[in-house]
Amino acid sequence: MTRQSVRLRVTEASFKWWHGLILGLLLAYVPGSLLVGGVLLLPLIVLRFIDPDADRQRIMIVLFYLGAVMVHPLREAWLSHGDWEACTQQIMQPMLLVMDWMAVGVAWLVAEASAIGARLWYADYVRRERRAIEKKIDALREEWLTSDGERQP
Repeated sequence: MTRQSVRLRVTEASFKWWHGLILGLLLAYVPGSLLVGGVLLLPLIVLRFIDPDADRQRIMIVLFYLGAVMVHPLREAWLSHGDWEACTQQIMQPMLLVMDWMAVGVAWLVAEASAIGARLWYADYVRRERRAIEKKIDALREEWLTSDGERQP
């Protein structure tokens, strides 16, 4: 294996050493809050397994929706100082888990609908451009034929 390919593989890794350091510090300092955040991010992990070709834009949309759902539970975990019992009560609420999974579903639908809408808009734009070019070609053809006809007696 060449040195460049090894370097390329190292830089392509999505989990860096400092991610592990941060997770270790969070686990040592606020294990309850990390538990709440981890459980609420599980739908994102499942989405990555289901749709491994998801681009960054779709992941950001999903993170935005998950972040909106995670605000209240993480705030409650923070106010309880990461108390293990309060955090486990947070993640045991069925309505919270339903909202969490629904947020991922809605985000996925929004991403798909926006992609379809963008394709339709671009197709309409190309169609209008093509009509304008065809009209210009017809006008130039008409002008060319009429000018040719006037030149020849």
